[in-house]
Amino acid sequence: MKAKQIDKEKQINKEKQIDKENQRIIDEYDYLSNAASSQDCTGLIPSEPVSTEEIESYEELYHFLPPGARAAAIKPDEH
Repeated sequence: MKAKQIDKEKQINKEKQIDKENQRIIDEYDYLSNAASSQDCTGLIPSEPVSTEEIESYEELYHFLPPGARAAAIKPDEH
């Protein structure tokens, strides 16, 4: 009887781990929920930003970078 209970507990723990992993994956891609919606800011950036400060300003208005990305790490092309 105890073996069945232990197996059941293992199964429950495994399911909890799977649920946590699924939630982690969802959270990583949740930034995409800002896109393609009725409140989307399509056209927010009409041309390529010319400075890191400009990229940071756009990011403050509308979070378009993936999680963990920093606007300060993006170096605009110099023409």
